[in-house]
Amino acid sequence: MLTFDEILGIVYLLLTVAGFLGNFILLLLSSIQFLIAHRTRPKNLIILNLAFSNVMVLVFRGIPTTTRLWRVKCSLDKTGIKIITYMQILTRTLSLCSTCLLSVFQAITISPSNSIWAQFKMRARKDILLFFLCLWLFSLLFNIILFMYYAGTNNITDSKFGCNAGYRLLDVFNKKHEEFVIIIDVHNILFMFLMIFSSVYMVSILYQHKKHVNHIHRNSLSTKISPETRATQAIMLIVCIFVLFNIFSPIFDLCMFYFKYTYTWMIHSSTLLSLWYPTVSSLILICIDKQIPRTSAH
Repeated sequence: MLTFDEILGIVYLLLTVAGFLGNFILLLLSSIQFLIAHRTRPKNLIILNLAFSNVMVLVFRGIPTTTRLWRVKCSLDKTGIKIITYMQILTRTLSLCSTCLLSVFQAITISPSNSIWAQFKMRARKDILLFFLCLWLFSLLFNIILFMYYAGTNNITDSKFGCNAGYRLLDVFNKKHEEFVIIIDVHNILFMFLMIFSSVYMVSILYQHKKHVNHIHRNSLSTKISPETRATQAIMLIVCIFVLFNIFSPIFDLCMFYFKYTYTWMIHSSTLLSLWYPTVSSLILICIDKQIPRTSAH
């Protein structure tokens, strides 16, 4: 009979494999469209970056957690475990920043010509590679500085199974751990607020657009939803899913540090939710794959 850890490991593995396949297909489709396109399409590049980040999240978070739960013997030394731990933090930051960039870029794209954001439309399309450079540099530097500070603490135990890379072990009595977690959580919450703000802005634009269309087509039996509107709705759905699946992580962190106890169910819940986002988001983006590349060049 399977133990609870073995069943949980199967769940992690299924999520990881499903998400990996979904993001791999999305990477393949987006790469083909990028190669055959006559000019660079910013939204397509953002989706490529998001899919790549999600694949890395699944590889560096899903697989180590599964092997740990199945008590697979670890062959890595402490340096290897620290590298995997750093990659877990980095890839999650890249996924967060890519989702935020996709949301903000779409908000700028659909903004009316008389709005304050209209002046950023052409600049956003032209400087998309600069945005990517800044995104990667920020993520690399931000995380490596924090991790160098954090890695100096005793965060790795001598376990023969799973490399302890499935979780970043938290010592709720360690001040450095507490500071590290607070900085990471504040960083994540700020980006989530930016995503929420851009989503609310897009909702207001779509509402005004719908009223305008209904006024024009008042006597029409049906009105078609434009591809840009479909893409915007899908991106807002992705943002909602990201916030829903990641908002509990800082809450769980605060609870554990407040009560000075590491709750295993909180750690498992936070990890499972963090794996659901890259899996679900890839399926949504594949479903609207035809709309996104076509509209991003307008």
